[in-house]
Amino acid sequence: MKTQTITRDRSALEKRRLEASKLFKQDKNQRFVALKFNVTPAAVCQWHKAWKKKGHKGLISKGPTGSDPKLDAKKKKKLKNFIMEGPKKFGYQTDFWTLSRIRDLAKRKLRVTLGAGTVWRTVIDLGFSCQKPERRAKERNEQAITNWKLKEFPKLKKMGTEA
Repeated sequence: MKTQTITRDRSALEKRRLEASKLFKQDKNQRFVALKFNVTPAAVCQWHKAWKKKGHKGLISKGPTGSDPKLDAKKKKKLKNFIMEGPKKFGYQTDFWTLSRIRDLAKRKLRVTLGAGTVWRTVIDLGFSCQKPERRAKERNEQAITNWKLKEFPKLKKMGTEA
């Protein structure tokens, strides 16, 4: 079964609840409100309960749920600058970032402990993408490869068709 991800727009949901409060003032029943906004009767019951208790203010959004983010905008900017400077500057042997290295860097430089998932989402939010470096021999000669592709390989293809 395919699951559908629904993005929640907090202001749109709040606007819908506030529209419902106008209907509550007009003495419209909860079933009517549920059908009008295509929501469950249980949701409308909660809205009505909050509206009766606190009025219009009871239906205003309380803000984002969950704990406050560990990285504010300033720390995110610092982290992005650290990433742009490269891992060798921070004592790593190779010039490749990994999530564990970024996590370690955030802990050392920003004094923030992040989970692996948080590091991944933060890196994506900062505009970076997952990239795997190509492994190539140090002795690789690009000019010789180009010459072989242009001169030798076509000869081999012709030999294969005649045989």
